[in-house]
Amino acid sequence: MPTLHLSESMIEDYIAKFAQFGPRDQVILLNRLRESVKEKNTLPKNFPEKIFLPKPPNAPSFEELCGSWEDDRSAEEIIEDLRRSRTPNLDRVNFD
Repeated sequence: MPTLHLSESMIEDYIAKFAQFGPRDQVILLNRLRESVKEKNTLPKNFPEKIFLPKPPNAPSFEELCGSWEDDRSAEEIIEDLRRSRTPNLDRVNFD
């Protein structure tokens, strides 16, 4: 396929349209463009492997999102505590 060369005004038009996209769509477009350049083996050596959205200042950390908690007990002790805390369900329906 022949190579298309853009004039400066065409590039400015594309940049103006790009600026109208939201941050998520801009990142998606940048990554797709990067992939298309990478497929042609013309990617500059200092080009980033992947482009990401910047992290918002109030975003929770990974540790806050993963749902773990700190406990001094071993896994076996926690399991035993759970087993001891079980109560029978007296409101259970009997289908006999």
